Amino acid sequence: MQRLWLFVLILSGCGYNLRGTERPFFEANGIKKVYIRPVRNDSYQPGIEIQVFNAIRKRLGAGGYVQIVDQESEANATLAAVVRTATMAPAGVTTADQILPLQTGPQNVQIATSYNASLTLGFELVRTYPSTSLWGGSFSRSQIFQASNFFGELGTTSALINRSQFETTLGTLSDQLVLDAEESLNSYF
Repeated sequence: MQRLWLFVLILSGCGYNLRGTERPFFEANGIKKVYIRPVRNDSYQPGIEIQVFNAIRKRLGAGGYVQIVDQESEANATLAAVVRTATMAPAGVTTADQILPLQTGPQNVQIATSYNASLTLGFELVRTYPSTSLWGGSFSRSQIFQASNFFGELGTTSALINRSQFETTLGTLSDQLVLDAEESLNSYF
C-alpha cells in the first residue's frame, strides 16, 4: 500500500494527474461553466457539425469538471469548433471482374473495395470576461472502412451503403477527435 502512495506522489510531483473530476487548467482559469457554440461546418459534408456538437457536449458533460450552459451570458468560457474537412477517398481498388465475373461489358473497370474517411476539426476556448483566447488547436484523424462490395451488396444500393458507412465512421472520428482535444486541453496546464 505504501508503494501505491509513493507512486501517486511521484506522478503528482511530475505534473501528472490521475483521471478524475479535477482539471488544473479549468481551475487555474476560473472556468466552471462553458457555453458550446454551434459548430461551424466548412466542409462539404452536410450534418457533420451536428455529430461534432453532440460529441463535444457528451465528452465535456461526462467529465464532470465543468457545467455546460445553454446561454453564452451564463458561461465563464466559450468553446468554438469548426469542421475544416470531412472527406472520403478510395483506399483500395480492384477490377469489376474480380468481384463479379461479367459476361459482357468492361471487366477492367476499377471498383473501390475500401475507403479512407478523414476528419479535421479546429477548436478555440475563449474566456468570457475579459475576452481572452485561452487555448486552441487543430486535430485530424482518418480511418479506413469497407466498401459495399465487402458486404456482398452490389447494384443500386452500393452508393447508399458506402455513404452510410462513411457517416458512421465520421461519428467515430468525431468522438476520437473531441477526446484528443480534451486531452490536449487538460495537458496544456
